[in-house]
Amino acid sequence: MKKFFILFCFLILSLPSKSQVKDIKVFGVKRISPDMVKNVINLKEDEKITDKKLNDIVRKLYNTGYFSDVKLSEKNNILEITVAENPTVNAVSFEGYSDLKLDDIKKDVKTRPHSIYNPAQIKSDVETIKNLYKRLGNFKAVVDAKIIERDNNQYDVVFEITEGKKAYIKDITFNGNESFSPNELQEVILSKEYSWWKLLEMYDTYDEDRLLYDSELLKNFYNLHGFLDFRVESQSAKMDLSESNFYVVFNLNEGKRYKVGDISISSEIPDLDTDTLNDKILLKQSRFYDDNLANKSIVDIAKKMGENGFAFIDVDIEKKPNPETGIVDIVFKIKNSRRAFINKIDIKNNTRTYDKVIRRNLNFDEQDIYNSARLKSSEQKLYETGFFESVKISPKPVFGVPDKVNIDVNVAEKSTGELSLGAGWSSLNKGFLEFGIKENNFMGKGQTLGFTSTFSGTQNNFSLSFVEPYLFDRDLMGGIDAYYSQYKYSSTYGYDIDTIGLAFKLGWNYNDHLSQRFRLSGKNEKMTNISDSLSSQLLEGVGDYNVFKLGQTITYRDQTIDFVNDTRQGYIVSYSTDYAGFGGDKYFIKNDISAKQTFSFWDNVWQLGISFYAGKIHSLDGTTLSRSDRYLLGGDSLRGFEYGGIGARSATNTNYAYGGNWEVNGTFQFNFPIGIPKKYKISGYIFYDWGKLGRPVLADYSNVLYSGKVRTSVGYGISWNSPIGAINVSWAYPLSYEEYDKRQRFRFSIGTGF
Repeated sequence: MKKFFILFCFLILSLPSKSQVKDIKVFGVKRISPDMVKNVINLKEDEKITDKKLNDIVRKLYNTGYFSDVKLSEKNNILEITVAENPTVNAVSFEGYSDLKLDDIKKDVKTRPHSIYNPAQIKSDVETIKNLYKRLGNFKAVVDAKIIERDNNQYDVVFEITEGKKAYIKDITFNGNESFSPNELQEVILSKEYSWWKLLEMYDTYDEDRLLYDSELLKNFYNLHGFLDFRVESQSAKMDLSESNFYVVFNLNEGKRYKVGDISISSEIPDLDTDTLNDKILLKQSRFYDDNLANKSIVDIAKKMGENGFAFIDVDIEKKPNPETGIVDIVFKIKNSRRAFINKIDIKNNTRTYDKVIRRNLNFDEQDIYNSARLKSSEQKLYETGFFESVKISPKPVFGVPDKVNIDVNVAEKSTGELSLGAGWSSLNKGFLEFGIKENNFMGKGQTLGFTSTFSGTQNNFSLSFVEPYLFDRDLMGGIDAYYSQYKYSSTYGYDIDTIGLAFKLGWNYNDHLSQRFRLSGKNEKMTNISDSLSSQLLEGVGDYNVFKLGQTITYRDQTIDFVNDTRQGYIVSYSTDYAGFGGDKYFIKNDISAKQTFSFWDNVWQLGISFYAGKIHSLDGTTLSRSDRYLLGGDSLRGFEYGGIGARSATNTNYAYGGNWEVNGTFQFNFPIGIPKKYKISGYIFYDWGKLGRPVLADYSNVLYSGKVRTSVGYGISWNSPIGAINVSWAYPLSYEEYDKRQRFRFSIGTGF
C-alpha cells in the first residue's frame, strides 16, 4: 500500500492533469510484447489523461500478475511505461512416482507451465502431493521441489518424489459390540486389515477420511437392524513407527435394539383414505425395526400416491422409541408439501466412474421437483450397477432460497473387473480349462467388455462382447458379440463342427422394472471330417449352414438387494423369442420363458431361491434341425448330469446326445451361513434340481434311446468368495435317471475380481 501511494504521488507530480498523449512507449519487457501492454491499458490516441485514468493504468497492469513493478512518466506528450516482469514457470515435471498416476497428480497441483513463479504456491503443492500419498497409505512419502533457473527470468520446477513404504492397517478392533461379532462388523466398513494374500484389496491402507465414513457405515448398519440409539463414541488410529502400520480402534455404544410397536399413517391431505396405503408398509409389529423395509415402504407409498394423482407430496418417517420398553412406534407422515426444486447435484468421491454414468442412474435431475422417494430409489439403482461399495444421497438446503435444495451424492467405488478360471472333466470333453476376463465399468464409462475362452482336447471356444448401456447418450443399450467355436467330435460323433458368428444387440427400459432387448445375429456352422460310416440318423441336420436370427427378450424385474449380506428378495420373469426365417438355410421359431423368485429371511442372511425355465423350438419348413439348435439339458441347469447328459441318445453311440425340441426344468436352492465368520465369505447351500427334455423331431427313430421320465437330483455345496476368487464346490446325487444318461456328481469352479 505504501509503495502504491508513493507511486501515485509520483504520477501526480510527473504528469500534468489532463495531458493529451500522442504516443506510448514501453520499456523493460522481455517475454511480453509492448503491444500486449498497450492492449491491457486500452489508451486511445489523443486521449486526455486524468489522475483517475493513471490510477486505472497502474491497477490494470498489476492485475495481470505479470509485473512486479510499474512506473509511468510523460515527456513531450509521450507516455513512458517502465515495467519489471515477474518470473514465470517454464516447465513443471514430476519424478519418482509409481503408486499414483501422473494425471491424478497434475489435477491437484496448481503450479503450471507459463504461470507466475510463486514459491508459496510451490510449497503448497508439495504438501498437496504428500496428502495424495497419505490417502494411499504412503505416510512416509518425501516430496521436494527442485528449482532450476533458466534464461529470461524463467524457472523449471521439478517435484522429486520418494514414495516410501505404505502404511497398512494391521489390526481393526471394536469395543462395545455385543450383538455383532468383530468379523461381522469388518464386513460393514470399507477399511480392511492387511494380509499378504489379499493381493487385490483396495482399502487396507490407512485413510483418516475413510475412517469417518466407516463410522457412518456402522451407524447405518446398526440402524438397519433396529439399534436406533447407536453411536460411535470415538475412532482412533495409532501408528507403529517401527513397522509403519496402523492399529485402528472403534469404540461403540450399541444402545437398545428396538422392536416395532404401533404403525400409523398421518396425512396433511384432507379426506385422504390412508387405509388404502397400509399394504405398502413392509414393517411388521413385534419384529425388529429394519431401515431397509422402512425406506422401501416410503418409496412404495409415494409411488402409490403418485399413481393416484398426488404430484407434490413428500413422505417422511417419524420414529418414537421408548428406551424402557425397547418398542419404537412408527408414523409415516404424508406431507402436501410446497414444491421445492433441485438446484444442484454434487457427485463426490468418484475417482474412476464418470459423473455422467452416475447421473444417468439417478431418478431426478437439476431443476426437477424434489421428491424424497426418488432419492431412495436412486440409491438402490446406483447399488445395482455393481460399481459402488456404498451410496449415500442426501438433500442440503440452499441458504436464503427456501424453494430449492442441493443434492449430495456420495459414493465409494469398488472393483468392477472379473477374472474367471474354470476346470472340469466330462466323458465327452475329458479335461477342460475355461478362462475369462470381464470389466463391467470399462474406463469408468459404465461399459462392459468381456472375453471368454474354453480349451480341451475336443473343443476350443472364443467369444468377445461389448455393451454400451447408453448408446448415443440416450437410454439405449447397444452391444456386439463375436464368437468362434471348434468341436472335434469326429472320433465320437463322426464329424467336427466349426462355427463363427456375430450378433448385434439393442435394448431399452420402459421403467425401473420393465425392459426389452432385441438382437440380430448371424452364424456359419460347418461340419467337416464327416465319417463315411455315420448312420443316416446321425447325419440328420449335419451340413454347412448359414443361420440368420432376429430375437427379443422382455423382462420384468421387481427385486431389492441387501448389499450388507449380499442377498436378494423379489422376482424376475422374462420371455424370449428367436425367429430364423429370412435368408440363410434354417427356418424356425424358438420361444423361452424363465422365472425366478427369491426369499430372504432371518435378518436377510438366509435365502431361498426358486427358478423355472421352459422352451420350445419349431421348424417352419419341416426340415430336421441340427443338434446345435436344439435344447441340451445338464450341467449348471441340471446338476448331477453332464451338459447334454439327458434326453435322446444314439443306441449305437451313447455319447451322442440328439438334444430336444423342447425343455422344462427348475431348481430349489437354499443358501445359509455355516458358522464361519463373515469375513471369510463362506456359505453353504443345498439344492433340488429337476428337468425334462422333449424328444427331437427325426425322420427315423430306430436305434434312438429316449425316455419321457423327469430327471431329478439333490445335492449340496460350498461357496467361498476367496481372495483368489469365488470358488464353488458341489456334490449332486441323481434321483431319477436312465442308465444311458451321462451323470456327473462333482463340480468345481473358480473366479476372481480385480
